[in-house]
Amino acid sequence: MRITSHKANQFFSLVLKILVVLAAVFFIWHKIANDEQMDFQDFLNNLVKYKVFSFENVIILIVLTIVNWYFEILKWQNLSSHVRENSFRASMRESLASFTAAIFTPSRIGEYGAKCLYYTRAAWRKIIFLNFLGNTAQLFATYFFGIAGLIFLITSLDLPLPFFNAILVIGLLLGPFVLYWVMKRFKIRLKGYSIRRLEESFNNVSKKIRWKTILYASIRFLIFTHQFYFLLVLFQIDRPYSLLISAVFGTYILASIIPTMIIFDAFIKGGFAVWIFGFLQVPQIVVLSIVLTVWILNFGLPGLAGSFYVLKYKKSRHATA
Repeated sequence: MRITSHKANQFFSLVLKILVVLAAVFFIWHKIANDEQMDFQDFLNNLVKYKVFSFENVIILIVLTIVNWYFEILKWQNLSSHVRENSFRASMRESLASFTAAIFTPSRIGEYGAKCLYYTRAAWRKIIFLNFLGNTAQLFATYFFGIAGLIFLITSLDLPLPFFNAILVIGLLLGPFVLYWVMKRFKIRLKGYSIRRLEESFNNVSKKIRWKTILYASIRFLIFTHQFYFLLVLFQIDRPYSLLISAVFGTYILASIIPTMIIFDAFIKGGFAVWIFGFLQVPQIVVLSIVLTVWILNFGLPGLAGSFYVLKYKKSRHATA
């Protein structure tokens, strides 16, 4: 009976892994081939027109993607050291596999559950918090550079901001801080977690781990935003570096505030990018082509790479912490 039960568990585990991989591949392909904002053939024509596919450019873009994910893996290796010492290889496996699981789940919830599978049940609560801490650090880096970018744009350009749009932007920027104050003031719990409990968990993590997490998150932000800038240069957008990079920073902060599935990230980011770069007279087709290219490089390719680790996952071998 136990043998039958074990075989059944193995079968269902295999089916589940295959379904996760197929779902991830489908969502990635659907995003690339059926983008609602731009025809796929127009996207390819743009890449060919501006020689994005040249050997040198492809190498530079791929290297930036690899370095971006190198620091994401370092970030998780650093965070997970609060539970156990992880090798870079193990951290890469956990980061990529969990990212694949997160592609088709709202607000990357699948990432939390997938990372837990590599640890014993006793460590799950810590892993969930550490993953939350890593994502929060990334959001903090986005806020820091994003606010600086928006302020620079507003003070450098005579922007025709209607009252409603100005209020919307201010609301988006202040929203998380207001939410934090309300939750703390009225002791509101979110899925069983209170602000006080989150603060206690935060203080239990060493300062060294916390600062390294913020450092890696900041480096990551600067890498993928400059990948965006590099594509702007390839598309022959002749604007000062300070204006372009500030617009990129502003795009990311506005897009990051709205919770969504990763598959819709390019859609949300594309909308904000078209709006912000419109003030710099950058053609919409160029902006959307760049947003989709960045999505493929930093979301699509890692999602496909993570599929390999999802299929190789074995609970008995990984859940050892």
